Amino acid sequence: MLLSVTMHAFAHSSQPTTTTTASFYRETKWCGACNAQVRYIASVDHSYCVDCGSKVRLFAKEQRAAVAEAAKLHRYQAV
Repeated sequence: MLLSVTMHAFAHSSQPTTTTTASFYRETKWCGACNAQVRYIASVDHSYCVDCGSKVRLFAKEQRAAVAEAAKLHRYQAV
């Protein structure tokens, strides 16, 4: 079985995390042109929809607003 390995840049740990190939291919991002969650190709600067080639985002516009609101509500709880 193939595994992809990612090293996280944390000062306290250099332990790699593993992702199975199956979970790697299930990852999706939001494509505004397709108006759907799609598989994507990632480059250094951007990610692109495999169906139409448009740039993709992590969330749809409505989801971004909800995530931003949730982050604002919980911002000071971590102190």
